[in-house]
Amino acid sequence: MFLRSPSPDSVALSIKQNIQSNKLVNHTCHFNTCRIKNVPVEIHKKGEKFYIRSPYTPKLEWFSNESLEKKIYSIYVCLDTGKIHYCHIACDGERMTNRDNCQVCCISGLQYESESVRSWQLASRCIQTVVADKRDPNLYSRDKNGRVKNSGIYNLKTNQCILMCREYIQNLLYSVLRKNSERKKLFEAKKEAEKIVSKYKRHCDKNNITKNYIHMLTIYVNQIKKRPLYTQFILIDKDKQESYIQLYTKEIIVYWKTILSKTQLGRETPALFNFKNFIPACLYIMKNGLMMQGMYVINKHPYLDNSLPEANTLDLYGINKPSFTQSKNNILRAIREMIENKQDSAELKSYIESEIKKVDI
Repeated sequence: MFLRSPSPDSVALSIKQNIQSNKLVNHTCHFNTCRIKNVPVEIHKKGEKFYIRSPYTPKLEWFSNESLEKKIYSIYVCLDTGKIHYCHIACDGERMTNRDNCQVCCISGLQYESESVRSWQLASRCIQTVVADKRDPNLYSRDKNGRVKNSGIYNLKTNQCILMCREYIQNLLYSVLRKNSERKKLFEAKKEAEKIVSKYKRHCDKNNITKNYIHMLTIYVNQIKKRPLYTQFILIDKDKQESYIQLYTKEIIVYWKTILSKTQLGRETPALFNFKNFIPACLYIMKNGLMMQGMYVINKHPYLDNSLPEANTLDLYGINKPSFTQSKNNILRAIREMIENKQDSAELKSYIESEIKKVDI
C-alpha cells in the first residue's frame, strides 16, 4: 500500500521484499544463463491509497479495470533465483553494444541509445561510431560452389533484411509453433464450452427442467466462437504462403527505408528504428493500414487482420512486447511529424509504390 502513486523503483523494491529469495547472494543475472521473465505489474487506486497487483503480491478482491491506475512494463524477474530487476537507462544490468551501436541491457534485452567518444580527450565531442560490414557483399547470392548467381540482390544489408523479414513472417503466420498455439487455443475453448454445458445440465437436473439439446449445442458453439481462431487463414497452400511473404517483405523493407530517409525522426535518430523490432511493429500497423491526408501511406491488408496472432501472445514467438510497443509508437510518431510538416501524401505514396516495384526478391 502506498499513500501516493509509486515509482517503478519502489514497486520493484516492494516485489523484492515479497519474494524474499535466499539465492540472491553473489548472483549476477544474464539472459544467456538465467531464465528472465517480464513481470506484469498494475497499480490500482482505492480512495487515496495505491496498491500493487503482480504475480508476487497479494491479490485483493476489489481489483478491477475501474480501479486500474497505470501499468508498469519495465520490471523483470529471474526465475532461477527470484531476483528483481527494474530496467531503465541507468540500471545496474551489464551492457553490451549491438550492431546499431545501441547499449543493450544483458538482463532484459532492452536497448538504449548510446554515444562513444572518438578521441582520447574527454572534452571532445561525442559522435556515433560507424560500423562497417566488410564481409563478402555477394554472401547471400552465391551457390554451393561459391559462384555468384545470375539473378539475385547484390547488397549484403538488403539480403539480411529480406532473410530476417521472411523468418519473422513465417514464424508468426505459418510456423509449427503458430499451428500448435491455435490447436491449444481450440482445446482450451472446447474444454471451457464443455464446462458451461455441464453447468447447464446440472441446472436442469436440480430444477427438474427438460434438457434442450439445441440449446446445449448453441451454448457450446457460441463458447467456441468466443475466442477467434485463425486456422482457416493460416492453413493455406505453399504458393499462397510464398506470395504473401514476398508481398509483406517488400513493403516492410520499403517502409523502413522511407522512414529512415524521408522523416526527420528517422534521419536524426536511426537507432530508434532497429529493423528487428521494426518488422513485427510494421506488420501490426499493416493490419489496418495508416492513412495520411485521405491516402494510405502504409497499405491496409485484410489478410493480416484475419491471420496475425493476438499482440498479447508475441512473447511466444520470441518478440519482446515492450520493444514491440516502443517501435510501433516510433513509427506512428515519425508519420505524425510528416503530417505536421505538411508533406505531400500523394508524392510520398507514389514514391513508396515505385520503391516497392524496385525490390526484387
